[in-house]
Amino acid sequence: MPGLRREELAAVAGVSAGYYARLEQGRQVTASPSVLDALARGLRLTADERTHLYTLAGTADTRSVAGQPDGAADPRFRRIVDVFGDTPALLCGPYTDVLLVNAAASFLLTDFSSLPAGDRYAIKWHLLAPETRELYGADWEGVTIDMIGMLRLQSARHPGDPRMRDLVTELAARSPLFRRQWAEHRVSAGLRDRKVLNHPDAGKVAISVELLILHAAPENTLVLLIPDDAQGFETALHKFAAAA
Repeated sequence: MPGLRREELAAVAGVSAGYYARLEQGRQVTASPSVLDALARGLRLTADERTHLYTLAGTADTRSVAGQPDGAADPRFRRIVDVFGDTPALLCGPYTDVLLVNAAASFLLTDFSSLPAGDRYAIKWHLLAPETRELYGADWEGVTIDMIGMLRLQSARHPGDPRMRDLVTELAARSPLFRRQWAEHRVSAGLRDRKVLNHPDAGKVAISVELLILHAAPENTLVLLIPDDAQGFETALHKFAAAA
C-alpha cells in the first residue's frame, strides 16, 4: 500500500517490526500462512502477487488450494461447465470438493449443489451415500479407492492443510474402507477412464471420463463424463427434466 510504513505493515500483519524487517530482508526462515495472509491484505496484492508472495516464502497458499475462495466465484467457470450442455461436467477442487456441476451431471450422479456445503465432496458421496453402490455396481470399490489415492496425493502436496486434515479425520471415522486405504499410503493420479453406471432413469450408461486442468485455476479439475450413447442419455435426461 503506498505510504504504508514498515511498522504499520508489521502491525497489520500482527507481528513485531523486527520480525517483519527480518522477513523483508530474507533473514526470517519461515512465515506462517496467517502472517502471509495478513501481509497480502495489507499490501492489497492481486491473486498473482499473492501467489508470488507465498512462492517466495516457500509456503503453500491454502486459500489458492481451496479455489478463490471456494473455486466457483469466477463466472467463467460457470460458463465453462454449462457450455457442455447435455454432457455431464463437474468442476472439482483438490479435496474432491464439487465446486460446480451442470444439469446433466446432476442427473447422472446427484445434485451436489443441493447438498449441505460440508457434504459436497465427491469422495464423501462415494463412500457414504448408499445409492452410489447401486449406481457404480462392481466398479464402486475400485473407483472409490482411486479417489482415496487422489486425495492422498493432494495431501502430500499440501502438508498441514487444516481443511484436508478435517476431511481425512471425518472420513476415517465414518468409513472402514477409507481408513484401511488411507493407512496404506497409496496414491493415484486420476480416475479410471471407462465406467458403466446403473442409472435408475437412464438404465446402463457407459461413459468415458476425461479430466482437464483449467489454466486459470490449475488446482481444480474439470471432469467430463461422456456417454457412449449420447442420444439415449439425452433422451433420458430431457424426459426426467420434463417430468420434474
